[in-house]
Order: sequence, then structure tokens, then C-alpha cells
Amino acid sequence: MQQSLELTLTTLTPLWTGGVDGTTDRLHESGLIGSLRWWHEAIVRGLGREACDPSRGECTFNAEKYQQSSASVLSQRLRDAGLCDACQLFGATGWRRRFRLTVVDDQTQPIWAGHQPLNIRPPDRARGWFLPPGRMGTFTVRLTGDTEAVQRIAALLIFLEQWGSLGAKPQLGYGAFRIDNREDVLAVAKQANWNTMSASQHTNMLPDVRQFLFFRFDFTPTRPGWWTNVPGISRVSIQAQPLAQRYNIVPVTPALKNAWRFGRRWNRADERAMFGTALPDRQRGRVAATWAYRIGNVWRIHGWAWLPAQTRAASDLAQTLSDEPTWNTILNVQGALTQKRIPTTQDVQELLQRALQ
Repeated sequence: MQQSLELTLTTLTPLWTGGVDGTTDRLHESGLIGSLRWWHEAIVRGLGREACDPSRGECTFNAEKYQQSSASVLSQRLRDAGLCDACQLFGATGWRRRFRLTVVDDQTQPIWAGHQPLNIRPPDRARGWFLPPGRMGTFTVRLTGDTEAVQRIAALLIFLEQWGSLGAKPQLGYGAFRIDNREDVLAVAKQANWNTMSASQHTNMLPDVRQFLFFRFDFTPTRPGWWTNVPGISRVSIQAQPLAQRYNIVPVTPALKNAWRFGRRWNRADERAMFGTALPDRQRGRVAATWAYRIGNVWRIHGWAWLPAQTRAASDLAQTLSDEPTWNTILNVQGALTQKRIPTTQDVQELLQRALQ
């Protein structure tokens, strides 16, 4: 049975989906779907289920085995045909994605003119962080597909609204969003069934939310222009002021990353693994924190860290991110830090259920 669902989303921090010329000239569905797949795989593994590494092309649909399968449930027939639980939904060689996502109304716009990135450079850094002009605003996406697929993606988006991100560059603070027609989406998401998947023996080398630390920092500034004292922002205050006044966002991510990365002595290999590196081989970091965004009178930053399993680096990173005084000192505010660890499959199930309340 086919189902269709429209979701109206509003960006809370810039959204970046990429494009053929290296800019986000519009919202590209492929960029949205790519991030949805990454998060879906991490949740599937967190539920103890099967999600392959798509970069290795491990899943290929075998039509003959699909026809020969005696299973009465679609998920088992697809499993018999060679597809993991993630590829069953998002597609693989020989098998089409079970849903279609289309941006039907894009009211977003670049947060500044031109393609020149904003260079946030804390005082002790020679190069700093380069932030491209993502897009802010409201947009509507239409999900169309079989009922189970639409329900699963709706539930995934409800979860990401609270704890994750959408689109690319989450490590630079992009991708926080709000679902405006949340009650409509929630009604569909509550029907999602995550229990039709198979048990997995995957290794710890792939993202698994049981290895994630989620965090949220809320604060209420006592004075306007609080962000002018955040390290690195004062030198770009001309560009940053319109972001704070028009969009209620402040690019504090580089200042936090700078404190976390260089505020303690890391083993060089652990530092590269935790925070990423461009040389000699490009490696994406395991820590993502949004820009500060305003909700009423409260400002919020949320994010996550993918902690390597059972290592000293994991313990050190968790301790670093849990240091509330560092948050307050860097941002020059007094705020409250909330964290969640979900180390077991049961914890993942409970977190998904709580997101749907």
C-alpha cells in the first residue's frame, strides 16, 4: 500500500545539501537523503540489526532468491535476496529505494550573498574554520512510498529534530531544524515498526548510536550581544551581527571545537580521529555541535559525538564534552548541559519511543 506525507520544516541553523558547483544553490534532495541514510544506519545498528557499509557495495539484490524465498514477510524475503535492513529501505544494486523524497516548496535563501565562506578564527589559531553560506527558511518535502517506508522515515525525522541533523556538514554546526506540522508527522511516525529487522554481527567500525553521546546546552543571556565575546567572532562581527539579529543564530561551533580540541593534550592519532583532519587523508570528525540558535528567550546548542568503543580516547572525549564550566567560559554565559548515553539496544528503543511522545 502506498502512502504520501508532506512535512513542513524550518531551519534552526543553516542547511547545506551541496550542489554541482560546490555551493547550495537550492535544496538538493540527494543531500537530504544521504544524511537520512547515515542516521538510519546508525539507529539500525543501535537496535542490534543489520546495516552494511554502503561505500563497499556489500549488498546486491538477487531477484531469483527473492522469488524463491518462502517468507511471508517482505523484510525477510529481501533479506533472503541479499539486502541488509538499511538497503531494504534506501536501495542497493538491483533494488530501488522504497520511498521518494521531493522538495515541493523551497522558501529558503542563502544567509549571506556570494559564495565567500565566513572564517571564524579563534585568537590562538592561524587558520580557523571556514563556514560556507548555507540556507535558512522554511521548506516542504513530500514523502511517497510504501506505508512502512514512509512511517520509518517520519519517525527518523522526529528523532533527528531532537537529537540529530539534516543535510551535510553537521560537524560545522549545520542542519538543525524544526518540524512545523509535527502533530501530522507524529501520527504517521507512531505507526513505524522497527522490529521487522534481522539480528546483526557487525563490527564497531561503523556508526552505531549505542556508541553516541548526545548533548544539549541551554542558556538565557543576561545581556544583548552576548556573542561578541565568543572567541573568533568579534573579528567577523560585521557578518555575524545580521545572523544574530535576522536569523537568531550565532556560529559558535568553531569556538567550542577549538576549546575541546586544543584545550587538553591529546594523543595525535586520537585528536585526528575525534576532530578530523584534511591531511594527509581527509577524515571527518566524530563530534558535531550546532550553532547557537534561539527558541523564544532561550538559546540552544545541541549535538552528538560518536565515541570509539572501549578506548581511552572515548573516555577523554566524553569527559571533555561534559565539562559544563568550559561551555560557560567559552560562551561567556551561564547555562545548563544535558547529556544522554544510550549504550544498549533497549536504551535505543526507549529513546525512539520518547521522541514520539
